[in-house]
Parts: sequence; structure tokens; C-alpha cells
Amino acid sequence: MKRLLLFLSFLLFAAALAHAQISISGIYTFEIKKGGKDSKPKVNKVDNEFLQFNIRNLQLFLDASVADDISLSAKLASTKRVGDAIGVDLELAYVTFSNIAGRALNISAGKTLTPFGTYTRRQLSPDNPLIGTPLFFYYSTNVSPASGYLDSAGVIWAETAYGGRLSTVYYGGYYTGLEVFGSFADELLLYDLAVMNAPLSSPNPGLNLDKEPAFHGRIAVHPAIWGTLGVSFASGSFLERGMTNSFLDWKWSVENYKQRTIGIDVNLNHTYYEINAEYIVNNFHSPFIVPDSAWNYKSGLTGSSALDLESNELLVDVKIDAPFYPGLYLAARYNAVMFGSITDPDLESSTFGKSIPWDRDVQRFEVAIGYKVARSVLVKLGYQWTKVDVIPRPQLDVAAAQVSVSF
Repeated sequence: MKRLLLFLSFLLFAAALAHAQISISGIYTFEIKKGGKDSKPKVNKVDNEFLQFNIRNLQLFLDASVADDISLSAKLASTKRVGDAIGVDLELAYVTFSNIAGRALNISAGKTLTPFGTYTRRQLSPDNPLIGTPLFFYYSTNVSPASGYLDSAGVIWAETAYGGRLSTVYYGGYYTGLEVFGSFADELLLYDLAVMNAPLSSPNPGLNLDKEPAFHGRIAVHPAIWGTLGVSFASGSFLERGMTNSFLDWKWSVENYKQRTIGIDVNLNHTYYEINAEYIVNNFHSPFIVPDSAWNYKSGLTGSSALDLESNELLVDVKIDAPFYPGLYLAARYNAVMFGSITDPDLESSTFGKSIPWDRDVQRFEVAIGYKVARSVLVKLGYQWTKVDVIPRPQLDVAAAQVSVSF
């Protein structure tokens, strides 16, 4: 943290010396939340059922023009640590070489946003008309970066020996790598392709822990100002080498277990209306690793017999600006993650050998009203309902208020 604070101080000092070349901006967001009694950060992003007053984030953006067609961009953000402690993360830092072949070729190198989908580019509070974050960005599923598929017993150990649980996309969508992007025919066709250290789900997006890099990309058509249609894809090894899966390298390397994701996104906007929708099909080709009686990890299902853990995910945002009152809007979001079926590999389970979903389906509906008090100040009130396909159903509804200040 001290190093990052020193880095921030240095950049601010540099900005004072060369303010004509370096621009600084930021977003501060304060939030009040009240969640249901079963609230958990990895389920509905609320710590517990009690009323919470949070500084959701303080983000600082730095942009510098280094030379003609060469720029440097960075983003520093506050990060909540244990208790009241606040840390600082360098979430983005990349150099961009623009107009290498006109608009057709630009290159960025460093820590950037994944080109997959569109939500990563509208996740900041002023760009997100609602208060919540889509499920595929943080909702923890029954798959681990250390052992692959987690049965009901494995989930209990997921935060310790099994290395946590993965969401479809790592929260924030930040990855380190090399990105090539551009457009043709006056932006009729757009492309954005990247070689990254890690796949979409990796909790260590700044490290390449495997022999092969991951690939992220999106291609889109923009036929008119009112609409864009895009197709995204990503592929990479999601297992991280460790004690739990070390035996895999005897025959089946961790690189054999990949996350493959494809997605379709649509943006439609006209006068006072805007619709953003994404549909994602995600697959983890995953081993099932089990411990023996002496807690030595061994093969359950690996190699070509490994499980294909598939999920189908949907996001639809609708925003309607009030024509009679500038700055006021209404918004709604439907969000769902639906899990495919597998043949239960757990010998100890009552459903062993039967077809079961590899996780519990979850659906969420959210509404919000927002108002721009001033050009740079946005206030939102929102409520979300969450339904998890398990009995008894957990109480995960959330009511929230949020104020964001851009500067």
C-alpha cells in the first residue's frame, strides 16, 4: 500500500509540473445498503443483514499524452480490506499506440479491461444506471481454481484447501496483456482482440500461471447510431498449479482444463430509451479431485473423462429518461445464471450416477430511479430481488441508495 501511495504522490507531483499534458479525473461513490438475513459478499455483495454505510470506491484516472498518437492511462482505486482498513489498487495501467494504420489498427499494452462483452465499459457508477453488479461478475460457483468441480463437501473447503470459488468473469474485468483494436468503414465493423495472462474467471489476472496465454476478443457491427451487435469469445486454462492438483501433471497437465466462453451483446438506443443485453454461454472443462482417507488428493474424474460445467447467463438492462424532467430516469435489470447438468461423480452422494445441475440456478430482478442533481452528481435509489433455486430459499433482497460525484 505504501508503494502505491508513493506512486500516486509521484504522479500528482508530475501532474503539477506538466499539467498541460496530464489530465486527472475521478469518481467518488458513497452507498447505503440493507440486505436480507442471508446476505454474503459473494452472493449479493452485502456483508450481512445489517444496515451498511460504505464508501463504495474512490477512483482516480490519469491520462497523459506522451507523444503524437502515444498515450498512457492509469486508474487507482480504493479497495476495502479487513475491517475498516482501506487499500489502494492499481486497477488499470496501459500505454496505447494509436493510428498505426489509421483507425484500423491501435495497440494497447499493460493492464486493461477485457474486450469480452460490454458491461466492463459501463460498470462505473455514472455509467451503470442501477446499483447492483451483474451476477456473472462475482457470483461464486461450484468450481475452484485449485481442484475444479466442487461437490457439496468440496464447497465447504473451497475457501481453504480448494482455493476459493470462481465467477464467470473476474470482478472488474481487469487483465494484463496485449490488445489490438480498431474499426473499418467509418466504424461499421469494430474489432478488439487480446492476448492476456489469464482467462475470464481467474482471480490472478495479472499472472500467467500456465504454459499458454489466454485469448479474449470481441467483433461488432455498428450499422447505425442507434444500434450495435457484438460477438465475444474467450479461452484459457483456469486451473492454477498447486498442492491439490500437482498429480495432474503426471498425465493430464493443468493446461488441459480450460474455460471457454462465448457471448452475444446488443445495444439499442433511441431518444429517451436505451437497452443493453448480453447472453453468455460459459464452459469449464473441469477435473473432479477428491482426497483419500489420508487427505492425499487423487483423481476422481480427469483428462478426457473430466466434467463439462456449462452455464447460460443473461443480462438485460433497460433505461428510460424522463422527457418531462431532465436528469431523471428509471431503470430495470433482469439477470440470470442457469446451470447445466452433469452425472453426479460423488460416490458419497445420494444422487451418485444421476443427472444433477452442477450448481443452483439464480435469477435477479432490479429496479432503480436516478437523478442528476448536478452535471457531475448522480443520486440513485434501488431495490433488487434474488431467487436461488434451493429450498429453503435464502433471503438475499437488497435495498440501496447511492450518490456518485465525478470530478
